[in-house]
Amino acid sequence: MAVVTLNGQIGSGGPEVGLQVAHYLHADYVDRLILAEAAKRIGATVQAVAGKESELTRRRDRLGRFFQNVLERSAMSGAGGEPYFGPGVDVLLSRDYYSEDAEPITLAHEVDDDKYIEVTTTVIQNLAREGNVVIVGRAGNLILKGEPGVLHVGTVAPLEHRIHTIMDREHLEYDDAMTFVEEHERARKAFFSKFFDVDTDDPNIYHMIINMADLKVETAGEMIAHAAQDLTH
Repeated sequence: MAVVTLNGQIGSGGPEVGLQVAHYLHADYVDRLILAEAAKRIGATVQAVAGKESELTRRRDRLGRFFQNVLERSAMSGAGGEPYFGPGVDVLLSRDYYSEDAEPITLAHEVDDDKYIEVTTTVIQNLAREGNVVIVGRAGNLILKGEPGVLHVGTVAPLEHRIHTIMDREHLEYDDAMTFVEEHERARKAFFSKFFDVDTDDPNIYHMIINMADLKVETAGEMIAHAAQDLTH
C-alpha cells in the first residue's frame, strides 16, 4: 500500500494536493493528528508542539513576537492549512494530553528537542507501517528517508503566488503577508537544519518537486498518485 509524504513552502498548496492524492489512492490523509498524538505522548498542548516547528530564529522584538503569534495561530486554524501548519485543531488547544494530574507544557521552548524528535518520529513511523497514508509536513520525508515504497514530494510556488495565498488566508495586507512568508521560510529552514542537518531546498531529499504556479490541484494529485502506485509495484 502506498505511503506519500508532502512538505513544502507555505502558500504552495501542499495540503490541498495531499487531499487529492489521498482521494485518488483511497488513502488516509494525516496532518494535524500527528501534532495531537505527539502532544499527548510528550505531555504538552498542541500549540506548544506546533510552535516547536515555527520558532523564529531572530531576536524576539515586538515584530518578531507578532509574527510568531501569527505562525502559531496558523498552525491552529482551519483556514486552508499547510504542510507545517495543518487545518483545524482549535478544539485541541490548551488541553492536557498527558495526565489530568499533571500540568501540560504550554510553551514551545519548554518542549525538549530530543523528546520532540523521538516522539514525532515514532508517530510517523507507525503511520507509515500501517500503510496507505498521505503524511503532510512534520519532515516526514526525512523521518522516513530510505524506507521502501514511500514517495517523498515537495511543493513550491513563486513568491507572489504564496504571498497572495497568505493575504487571502490570514487576512493580511501585502507587506505583512510577505513578511509572514519570509518568516515562515526562515523558521522552516532553521527547523530542518537544526533537527536533520539538511537544506529544505535540496532536491535530493524528495523524489518529486512540483511547482504549483500553473498546475491544478487535481492534476498534481493525479501525478503524485500515479508515481506512488508505480513505486509500490
